[in-house]
Amino acid sequence: MRLFIRLAIFFYVFVLSLVGFTALLVLAHCVDYVAYLNFLQFIYQDGNASTLAAVIIAATLLISLVFARVIYGRQEQERLIHFDNALGRVTISISAIEDLIRRLVIHTPQIKEIRPNIVSVKKGLDIEIRLVLRSDVNIPEMTADLQDIIKRKVQDVIGSEETIKIRVHVIKIVSESFTDGKGRGNEDQGGVSPVPFHGYRA
Repeated sequence: MRLFIRLAIFFYVFVLSLVGFTALLVLAHCVDYVAYLNFLQFIYQDGNASTLAAVIIAATLLISLVFARVIYGRQEQERLIHFDNALGRVTISISAIEDLIRRLVIHTPQIKEIRPNIVSVKKGLDIEIRLVLRSDVNIPEMTADLQDIIKRKVQDVIGSEETIKIRVHVIKIVSESFTDGKGRGNEDQGGVSPVPFHGYRA
């Protein structure tokens, strides 16, 4: 499948480059536009040339449609998880799993924002997590706990033992106050939050 996608990209780049390069040559007066018009007139008037040009154009359009379908189908496949039950196939949208991950950590005080991105691959799921943290927490410990929680939760939901790879990227750390759940505000306490992340269960 990846080979078809690479061929599709090469095809589109080649066609667009050919058209653009030809247009630049004409606009830069590197090609006599009269000769160009004569060439088009020859194709228009000559039956064999017209047939050949029509076949080339039709083949180009057909290849373009096929490649577009391949790329679109690949994108749709990467955004779906499917498995077969006794009574039929079940499909789960990747966006539903991403929303589940966002809600999983919504009450975690250390995390201000989480942006999950999931891709379904042949060997399982690739999950990329982008985090904005609220305080200077112990990032290795916190991210390890987060990866474990997300992995177990996703496996419980989809009911599958597929390989799940979770990459975490901390994009920003902000210092701000947060509440402890009783309405009391707490300032950043040197990286130690009042609610420990370790052992958290959804």
